[in-house]
Amino acid sequence: MRFGYLRMMSEKTIFAFAMDKNLPTITVVIPVYNRETLVGRTLASVSAQTARDFCVILVDNGSTDNSLDVLKQWASKQTFEVRVLTEPRRGAASARQTGLEAVRTPWCMFFDSDDVMLPTHIARALAGIDENPDADVIGWNICFRVADGRENIQPFVTRDMQFRSLFNGTTGTLRYCARTSLFHVAGGWSREVGVWDDIELGARLIAQEPKVVKLDGTPTVAVYIGQDSMSCGEQASNIEVLDRALVRIGNTLGPSKTHWLELKRVLVAAKSSKADGDALMRRILARNDRYRWLYRFAYAYTRCGGRGIARILRPLL
Repeated sequence: MRFGYLRMMSEKTIFAFAMDKNLPTITVVIPVYNRETLVGRTLASVSAQTARDFCVILVDNGSTDNSLDVLKQWASKQTFEVRVLTEPRRGAASARQTGLEAVRTPWCMFFDSDDVMLPTHIARALAGIDENPDADVIGWNICFRVADGRENIQPFVTRDMQFRSLFNGTTGTLRYCARTSLFHVAGGWSREVGVWDDIELGARLIAQEPKVVKLDGTPTVAVYIGQDSMSCGEQASNIEVLDRALVRIGNTLGPSKTHWLELKRVLVAAKSSKADGDALMRRILARNDRYRWLYRFAYAYTRCGGRGIARILRPLL
């Protein structure tokens, strides 16, 4: 289905991009909710970009602190185009979708309000776009930084993407940019998904079979992991919320990948309280015969602190 999604674009979308052909190549969309004391770090990193030919859309998601004022004050001082929007419907996906609907550049990048881009990040993305004119998605590795000073490189992977996205977050929000038209044809952000919204959208993006390119080199995105981090949705959500996201991902992957979704539920169970985890495991095992032993092993291994079980079991799945 190479470039098949372009034929599916509505006349309205095609007209919008034709009208805005003189705008910069890329827009950065940043949702913000109650980040008065944190978003300044992110915005400073955007201001420090060596590239200046880009747009920024900031979406305040009904903040109850002074975040909106911080955004407006910052926007008024920039030399590149910045738009500040508001989205009262709660949830990062709602804010991101509002931002996406306002994008008028051919490429789009989403960023989080508590993380940092190094000064060359946007220049690097633009160079990747110029050097790969047939690409639809351009990705890169990112660096996770934990409060105790530890760092961990999280890779962007171009092979086995549906599996790696589900279990390793390959389509996590900060790991790539894509053609705006691809985001639209894939259906955009689902406002009903309260967590793992980036992975759910990623499944629909990958299903379009886009041309994907990975940029090599040192990561130019630093993700700060803490209790309030936007990257910690799994730990902050209950089993029911997570399962709703998995159901939607399953709708994209299809029945043949049901065992992937069940293994993901096993990992959720292993990271939950023992009572909740055991209860979820009983439900999983009750409806599965073929993979019962595999799920039991994955649950015990992960609950005891083991890591990377999906990668270990991939040959069997």
